[in-house]
Amino acid sequence: MRLFVSEGVPGCLPVLAAAGRARGRAEVLISTVGPEDCVVPFLTRPKVPVLQLDSGNYLFSTSAICRYFFLLSGWEQDDLTNQWLEWEATELSYKVLNTVLDI
Repeated sequence: MRLFVSEGVPGCLPVLAAAGRARGRAEVLISTVGPEDCVVPFLTRPKVPVLQLDSGNYLFSTSAICRYFFLLSGWEQDDLTNQWLEWEATELSYKVLNTVLDI
Protein backbone atom coordinates (compact mmCIF):
# COMPACT_ATOMS: atom_id res chain seq x y z
CA MET A 1 0.00 0.00 0.00
CA ARG A 2 1.06 3.57 -0.55
CA LEU A 3 0.55 6.54 1.76
CA PHE A 4 0.60 10.00 0.19
CA VAL A 5 1.38 12.89 2.52
CA SER A 6 2.38 16.52 2.13
CA GLU A 7 4.43 18.80 4.37
CA GLY A 8 2.37 21.33 6.25
CA VAL A 9 -0.97 19.53 5.88
CA PRO A 10 -2.37 19.00 9.41
CA GLY A 11 -4.08 15.65 8.68
CA CYS A 12 -0.79 14.04 7.70
CA LEU A 13 0.71 14.01 11.21
CA PRO A 14 -1.84 11.68 12.88
CA VAL A 15 -1.80 9.42 9.80
CA LEU A 16 1.99 9.10 9.97
CA ALA A 17 1.76 8.32 13.69
CA ALA A 18 -0.87 5.64 13.04
CA ALA A 19 1.25 4.19 10.20
CA GLY A 20 4.10 3.88 12.68
CA ARG A 21 1.93 1.60 14.84
CA ALA A 22 1.35 -0.70 11.86
CA ARG A 23 5.05 -0.91 10.99
CA GLY A 24 6.14 -4.51 10.56
CA ARG A 25 2.62 -5.76 9.94
CA ALA A 26 2.21 -4.26 6.49
CA GLU A 27 4.48 -2.80 3.86
CA VAL A 28 3.72 0.90 3.52
CA LEU A 29 5.46 3.08 0.96
CA ILE A 30 5.31 6.72 2.06
CA SER A 31 5.35 9.27 -0.75
CA THR A 32 5.58 13.01 -0.22
CA VAL A 33 3.56 14.99 -2.75
CA GLY A 34 2.63 18.62 -3.11
CA PRO A 35 -0.62 19.76 -1.47
CA GLU A 36 -2.01 20.58 -4.93
CA ASP A 37 -1.18 17.18 -6.47
CA CYS A 38 -4.28 15.19 -7.37
CA VAL A 39 -3.61 11.67 -6.08
CA VAL A 40 -7.12 10.21 -6.19
CA PRO A 41 -8.22 10.11 -9.84
CA PHE A 42 -11.96 10.45 -9.16
CA LEU A 43 -11.79 13.44 -6.78
CA THR A 44 -12.28 16.87 -8.32
CA ARG A 45 -9.94 18.60 -5.84
CA PRO A 46 -6.51 17.63 -4.51
CA LYS A 47 -6.61 15.79 -1.17
CA VAL A 48 -3.92 14.51 1.18
CA PRO A 49 -3.38 12.39 3.15
CA VAL A 50 -4.42 9.49 0.95
CA LEU A 51 -3.86 5.78 1.46
CA GLN A 52 -3.91 3.70 -1.71
CA LEU A 53 -4.65 0.11 -0.74
CA ASP A 54 -3.14 -2.90 -2.50
CA SER A 55 -6.58 -3.49 -4.03
CA GLY A 56 -6.33 -0.12 -5.78
CA ASN A 57 -9.00 1.47 -3.57
CA TYR A 58 -8.34 4.76 -1.79
CA LEU A 59 -8.93 6.01 1.74
CA PHE A 60 -8.78 9.80 1.94
CA SER A 61 -10.27 10.63 5.33
CA THR A 62 -7.67 11.12 8.05
CA SER A 63 -9.87 9.22 10.52
CA ALA A 64 -10.49 6.33 8.12
CA ILE A 65 -6.77 5.98 7.38
CA CYS A 66 -5.91 6.02 11.10
CA ARG A 67 -8.58 3.43 11.85
CA TYR A 68 -7.25 1.22 9.05
CA PHE A 69 -3.71 1.36 10.46
CA PHE A 70 -5.00 0.74 13.99
CA LEU A 71 -6.78 -2.41 12.77
CA LEU A 72 -3.61 -3.59 11.02
CA SER A 73 -1.57 -3.04 14.17
CA GLY A 74 -4.00 -5.07 16.27
CA TRP A 75 -4.93 -2.08 18.41
CA GLU A 76 -8.49 -2.61 19.54
CA GLN A 77 -10.43 0.56 18.90
CA ASP A 78 -12.64 1.90 21.61
CA ASP A 79 -14.87 4.91 22.11
CA LEU A 80 -11.99 7.03 23.39
CA THR A 81 -9.94 6.35 20.23
CA ASN A 82 -12.92 7.24 18.04
CA GLN A 83 -13.54 10.39 20.08
CA TRP A 84 -9.90 11.44 19.67
CA LEU A 85 -10.04 10.88 15.89
CA GLU A 86 -13.25 12.86 15.53
CA TRP A 87 -11.96 15.70 17.76
CA GLU A 88 -8.78 15.88 15.71
CA ALA A 89 -10.72 15.99 12.45
CA THR A 90 -13.34 18.53 13.51
CA GLU A 91 -11.49 20.77 15.97
CA LEU A 92 -7.72 20.47 16.06
CA SER A 93 -6.93 20.37 12.37
CA TYR A 94 -8.91 23.56 11.70
CA LYS A 95 -7.24 25.42 14.56
CA VAL A 96 -3.80 24.34 13.39
CA LEU A 97 -4.62 25.36 9.82
CA ASN A 98 -5.92 28.78 10.93
CA THR A 99 -2.82 29.33 13.05
CA VAL A 100 -0.51 28.41 10.18
CA LEU A 101 -2.37 30.65 7.74
CA ASP A 102 -2.20 33.60 10.16
CA ILE A 103 1.61 33.42 10.33
